[in-house]
Amino acid sequence: MKNIKFDFLWQYVEYWAGSDPDYIAMQFEGKSYTYGQFEELTDNIATEFLNLGLRKGDMIASMLPASPEYIMTLIAADKIGAIVTALDVKYKSTDLKSFISHIKPKVLLSLAKSDDFDVANALKLVEEGLELKNTINYFFVGDAEFGKPFENIYKGKPQFKNELIKHKNSQHIDDGMVVIFTGGTTGVPKAALLSKQNVAAMAVVESEIINKAIEEKGVSGRIKTIVCLPPSHVGGTVELIGSSIVSGSEMLIHDTWSPKRVLETVQNEKITWIGGVPTMYAIMALRPDIDQYDLSSLKMVLLSGEKVEKKLLQQIRSKICPNILIGYGSTEAGSEVTFTEFSDFDELLADGYVGKALKGVDIKIVDNKGNTLPHGEIGEIHISGQFTINNYYQMPEEDEAGFAEDGYCKSGDKGYLTKEGGLYIKGRIKHIIRVGSYTVMPSEVEDVAIKHPAVGMAAAIGVPDEVLGEVVWLVVSPTQEQAIKEEELIEFCKNELAKYKVPQKIIIEKELPVSRIGKVLRVEIQNKIIKSLKEKA
Repeated sequence: MKNIKFDFLWQYVEYWAGSDPDYIAMQFEGKSYTYGQFEELTDNIATEFLNLGLRKGDMIASMLPASPEYIMTLIAADKIGAIVTALDVKYKSTDLKSFISHIKPKVLLSLAKSDDFDVANALKLVEEGLELKNTINYFFVGDAEFGKPFENIYKGKPQFKNELIKHKNSQHIDDGMVVIFTGGTTGVPKAALLSKQNVAAMAVVESEIINKAIEEKGVSGRIKTIVCLPPSHVGGTVELIGSSIVSGSEMLIHDTWSPKRVLETVQNEKITWIGGVPTMYAIMALRPDIDQYDLSSLKMVLLSGEKVEKKLLQQIRSKICPNILIGYGSTEAGSEVTFTEFSDFDELLADGYVGKALKGVDIKIVDNKGNTLPHGEIGEIHISGQFTINNYYQMPEEDEAGFAEDGYCKSGDKGYLTKEGGLYIKGRIKHIIRVGSYTVMPSEVEDVAIKHPAVGMAAAIGVPDEVLGEVVWLVVSPTQEQAIKEEELIEFCKNELAKYKVPQKIIIEKELPVSRIGKVLRVEIQNKIIKSLKEKA
């Protein structure tokens, strides 16, 4: 496939609309959009954004799942230089208060409801509680008692066409494009600001790797891809959506991930590659009906986000697809900064091997004083390059914590490099909990738990799980006044936290171990519980 290179993601939409306007860009719930329509509608949305007063650098918040609405919002914002903050539709009031007060969006686009959660009402209450200086313009997919229907922004404002052209012509690759909240390297979620170059360059390199890999297996030309990861995850926005747009692919959009739906789509649409975190593949491989699906069209599966055990690799090869690529990256460093090759042995992959640095990426291993370590020695992985963010959004104290003096991103992961440049991951420095593809900071759970009048101290920890990798457990000590009821505390957390952050189990202790300065010793608590679980097993 011919490689087309532009500086900005919106230019690929413009290119494919010009070269083949009738080619399908997106399919979602029985409705399709051609690249010609994609270009026209995003121009319309961009002019409506200008009409609402949005200009370069202004914030748009999105609580939309993977959907045409989100993708078109992303590209329309890209055209005028506005920045999209992708918030997860699973977020509840505690997350929303924190994130919205930080980014202060001028426009917020959202589902009116998500499952049984009244998103619109929650957002209204959050804004009233925050007392923001400027009111937010709301647009909802679905019926809401306030705000406007999302369809309104499709109409556009022709009088802003000339201004739109000026905005397109006044952009720079270092301008901000997307904010994704991530665990970062310290204790609370960070607003990672991805530039236009971070997004477009990563999408280009990944599309080249994908196309080359499937061409080696006999597939050429434009293809169909499944877009099924949440946009609030860098894999959802940059990798699946971004690389598909760069390649001019037909995106088959799933607003939620379902193993059955993915397998059916691969079979019915003859999909040539799929991407996701190991947890997703584990769930698919464990399905008792996996052998009933015709997955012969798959030429490659791409995995990233977690360590992959040898048993799972063998299950993927035998049940889903024999050709596996593994990538390593993060929101800050670059959604992927390394990739393995088809020929790499499972023993290496299971031992933490994640491949060599991609074009434009530099990786080094440093000790706790910042000195570069020789090959084979384990230290913290530091990363720099065109995919790596320059800073967090309006969080200078986190910039200092998350980046070294030489500008390299501190990954928070431990590893080593071989003489040939191969990278091995050997654990984490930062204390985070990885629930499937999601990152949970312990403090997020603890801050909610201690609001409960019966909880005196709290420690959230990650406990191994066969499918999700880890799940959240919460260890608490009671106040003197009240006893803690486990089910009551779990329900309390459910009202405040996204589902994947809610503790699966509560352990009640008389008191929790603390350091000499009074900090709860999470690692000590976690090690004790995991040791106990292993002994019982």
